[in-house]
Amino acid sequence: QKMSKSLRNYPDVSEVFDRDGSDAMRWFLMSSSVLRGGNLVVTEEGIRAGVREFQLPLWNAWYFFATYANASGGYRARRRTDSTNVLDRYILALTGDLVRDVAADLQALDSTMAAAKLREFTEALTNWYIRRSRDRFWVGVTDDPASTEAFDTLYTVLETLARATAPLLPLVSEEIWQGLTGERSVHLADWPDVSAFPADPELVATMDLVREIASAGSSLRKARQLRVRLPLPALTVV
Repeated sequence: QKMSKSLRNYPDVSEVFDRDGSDAMRWFLMSSSVLRGGNLVVTEEGIRAGVREFQLPLWNAWYFFATYANASGGYRARRRTDSTNVLDRYILALTGDLVRDVAADLQALDSTMAAAKLREFTEALTNWYIRRSRDRFWVGVTDDPASTEAFDTLYTVLETLARATAPLLPLVSEEIWQGLTGERSVHLADWPDVSAFPADPELVATMDLVREIASAGSSLRKARQLRVRLPLPALTVV
């Protein structure tokens, strides 16, 4: 069945732009299965799901960084990929993998897979890296040289992610990138250099396993209605 104004079988585009923004519509279309031969069903819920699953987490990561960088005397973070912290090493290695994979997908004109990988990466960034690193940001920048590693790493990841996301989310990526760098436009910047990021497949595989175990534990809590702050006496991983 074709989309038709008379049938009212798709949301009003102007209302979507006013409520969710044009990036939300663009992301929905470019991540849709229709680009791989599937059906196109345009719904308000589908568009909002893209905002909820990717656009808001990305924006919240930028807002988190800006808040704590400002709280540390307006610390000006810099690009660096040499942190020795295990969480920093993990997210940096994951960023390198993301840049390489998204570039390959876009070269193959497969924006659906590129969007899926960006969504998965943002999940790891917000619900794992930032959550596990919050105490490092709370401490802020001190006389200890290692105190800037979390800020510099998150800056590097967000700046790189903004460039990788720009083809699919041009306006939000622009806002984040300009806020991070103060430069003219993310759309005038080069594609990220994969070789700048340390490759560590063993660490990525191990950390992904830890994340999977943590996710399984969280699911068990929900199934048994156990509070998150209630420690488990034991957990057996088979």
